[in-house]
Amino acid sequence: MLKKLASLVLTIALVPAAAFSASAAAAPAAIKVEYNQKAIAFPDQKPVIRESRTLVPIRPIAETLGFDVEWNEQTRTVTINKGTNNVRLVVTQKIARKNGQTINLDVPAQIINQRTMVPVRFIAEALDYKVDWNQASQTVLISDMPSAENTATTETPKDNTTVQKPDTSANEAKLIDRSTVKGKTFAIATIGLYRVSGQVEPGSDLVITLEDKSFEVEVNSDGTFEFNHDTYDGIRTFTLKAEKDGKQDVYEGEFVSNN
Repeated sequence: MLKKLASLVLTIALVPAAAFSASAAAAPAAIKVEYNQKAIAFPDQKPVIRESRTLVPIRPIAETLGFDVEWNEQTRTVTINKGTNNVRLVVTQKIARKNGQTINLDVPAQIINQRTMVPVRFIAEALDYKVDWNQASQTVLISDMPSAENTATTETPKDNTTVQKPDTSANEAKLIDRSTVKGKTFAIATIGLYRVSGQVEPGSDLVITLEDKSFEVEVNSDGTFEFNHDTYDGIRTFTLKAEKDGKQDVYEGEFVSNN
């Protein structure tokens, strides 16, 4: 009887340890991210895999790369700025916009534990960095794009690399004060009333585009402006284009409903 009791106690003691060992062995390795061979820290939400795509928290990475990141809770929009580059993406949408041009995403941006997560390829296509994947160490490798002379080759570039583009920054400038731009919409039946206001560099020529229609906007002497237009309800975004002395600046915004 004592032998049976001792055997039972030993079995109970070993079961949790065995289960814990099996669980630890099955746990997947944590995904890491490096920029120029230096690890990027994620204080709360870590990179994850969704729909066979690696998603990473955009803010720690963008700020490590020197970008300013803004979050609009009302429109659920992330805005990323660096120099003359402006990148915008809306959570749950599979597109982003860089300086007015559309970028298609593998999977939509999404919120996980109150952090905006984007597919890692977004870093390469929207922010212009080289992105590789080390399967053995489960590490996303981000690095600066190689210079033009180092990319000269007879081979076809792979889909995650691009040849360095010519510098066009001389014709670009910060003419639009993004912190002042506001887009509001009011719906009356099927009619939409749209208002865009803000401030640009005084003396700038300003054009606003709603879908495929463009309108010249009068700019006051202090650079402030206000545009009002009524058309069918359903327009959600607008584009501002300011030009002055051969320089230009483009900004894309979203309307916030006041109904």
